[in-house]
Amino acid sequence: MKLQSEAISRYKQLLNEVLPATFTAPIRYNHCFNRAVLDWLFQDVWYRHLDPSKTAISQLNEEQLQQMTSRMEQWLQQPGLLFEDNQHSLAWRKKAKSG
Repeated sequence: MKLQSEAISRYKQLLNEVLPATFTAPIRYNHCFNRAVLDWLFQDVWYRHLDPSKTAISQLNEEQLQQMTSRMEQWLQQPGLLFEDNQHSLAWRKKAKSG
């Protein structure tokens, strides 16, 4: 199923404009926000669940995209969630390297 262009546009706007303009810590670059929200979605390192040779967004369904966009909006309202999600993401990645 093709994702609605409006949902994709909002996701990209949050990822590339809103979040980097809002936060300088714990993360500040779009690829880091993407990592954190994708890892949050899967509760694990995202590339264990998607093909890393393809763009993640091209492999997501509408519900997954909506969940991610909602979480990114929550970060704006509750910045502590971004800190928590980033810490979880880093912990999952540390386990992936040692596992």
